[in-house]
Amino acid sequence: MVIGNLFRKKQSFDINREYHWSFRPGLGDIDVYPEVNNGRHLVFCDLARYDIAFKIGLFKYVRKNKYAFVIGGSTIRYRKRLAPFRKATVRSKIVGFDEKFYYFQQTIEQKNEVKSSALLRAGIRFKGGVAPPAEVMKDLGYDLEPFIEPWVLEWANWDNEERPWPLPMGEKKHD
Repeated sequence: MVIGNLFRKKQSFDINREYHWSFRPGLGDIDVYPEVNNGRHLVFCDLARYDIAFKIGLFKYVRKNKYAFVIGGSTIRYRKRLAPFRKATVRSKIVGFDEKFYYFQQTIEQKNEVKSSALLRAGIRFKGGVAPPAEVMKDLGYDLEPFIEPWVLEWANWDNEERPWPLPMGEKKHD
């Protein structure tokens, strides 16, 4: 993925477009059952987001500025088993961005069946914090206004709430 994309010309970016990335899970992706391990679903989602970053020139921008991609939160729902060695596709759509994060809805499909669905927020980290997505996109030549789908905002608000975890070391929540 990396070498092929390093020489690819930058493609135009459409915030409303659904991006597709296809792959075949291999022997290293399966667990003892044998099916694709649930953690690998998130790895495939990562790779699909990298594919988008390569296509629109974001990867080069991040590397040039010594930034890093980060995940600020995720929720995934596993629907059906993802079989190894068979072609699968990650469908990715940006469903919003705010002052810190891009929000992605990603679905893994195999044989026209949804295998898992995830909602993630991803950011671009630099030494001073998280780069505002609107500024990053403007640097890439895309003038975009922040937006967020209502159901995504509800999830983001839930994800931002204070949690009882992680507890300080040695502290117990219940007796």
